[in-house]
Amino acid sequence: MRNLIPIIAILITICACTHKTEIIKVIPPPVVVDSCDTTNVSYATRVKPILQANCYSCHGTAVTTGGGLDLEDFTSLKTYLVNGFRGDGIYGSKLYHCILHSTGALPMPPTYILDSCKRNTILKWIHEGAPEN
Repeated sequence: MRNLIPIIAILITICACTHKTEIIKVIPPPVVVDSCDTTNVSYATRVKPILQANCYSCHGTAVTTGGGLDLEDFTSLKTYLVNGFRGDGIYGSKLYHCILHSTGALPMPPTYILDSCKRNTILKWIHEGAPEN
């Protein structure tokens, strides 16, 4: 038994020395910054680019489809914006309800829904009276 204790101690030392400890680094996920700032929404810099990318292919000045609706021309856009669909004013407008894909409104764009940042940008602009700024 006396001889067994040093042998056990040696075996424990050998096992402890040959066992590799793997250090695992925990890397936190990247911080996603919400870049949707709707504090200063202007037609020229924020709304028009959204309309260009998502609407002008069917509702632009040079397009003959799209029901004759020209969203590229600001006067035409403003007329569509205040055209009563569910009451008077911008919150009853066709543009407002089409962008929201409201029940009974023709959803625009018809094949997908604008992401929340684009919708919120346009809706903020509408809420501010849809100025040509």
